Amino acid sequence: MKYYFICFFLIMFNCFGQELSEINKILEISDTLEYQQEIRIYKDYSTTNAIDIIRMFRNKNNEWITYKFWYSKDFKTVTKIDQISFPKEPIGKLKLKDADLIWLNLLITNVEFLPDMEAVRYKFGKPHINLDRGERVISRAKTHILDGTRYKVYVRNGKNKNSFSFDNPESYLKHYPTIDELISYNELLSVLKKEFSF
Repeated sequence: MKYYFICFFLIMFNCFGQELSEINKILEISDTLEYQQEIRIYKDYSTTNAIDIIRMFRNKNNEWITYKFWYSKDFKTVTKIDQISFPKEPIGKLKLKDADLIWLNLLITNVEFLPDMEAVRYKFGKPHINLDRGERVISRAKTHILDGTRYKVYVRNGKNKNSFSFDNPESYLKHYPTIDELISYNELLSVLKKEFSF
């Protein structure tokens, strides 16, 4: 049974990966990160047929640019929701967001090093010894949240490149509050919510 459950997750995330390639094609961007400092986050809602996308990068003119998109799975179309261009210096007394600070807040969540959630699921549930058909075995009681939101993140900071996926981090953190990776996933989402209403 456990084998089928793992296969189900791998197939779901593989389909998600193929869908991301289609989205990138529509956006006319490469599947690989083009800039020395760039992050892309794809947010897939299980309850709707939409994917939200954020792309933030420092271009060749040393300017930070952020795009927000909305992708419809039904119509295979992308809608540009927002574009933020951060000037190098504030204009007049207008208080603008500091893109360098946002980038550092993203990096401080360990986004460059976080693994896929599948790699840390072994931490879910405390192991204990049970008796199964007269034999002692180690088992874990785990919580599985099947509905919710999945995320796929691609990040590049100079030579450091990383990509990882995770799902429902807020819900899992309630059940497993001491798992470092879950804490980092949630910190990443907090920065995105605060800075980009994502």
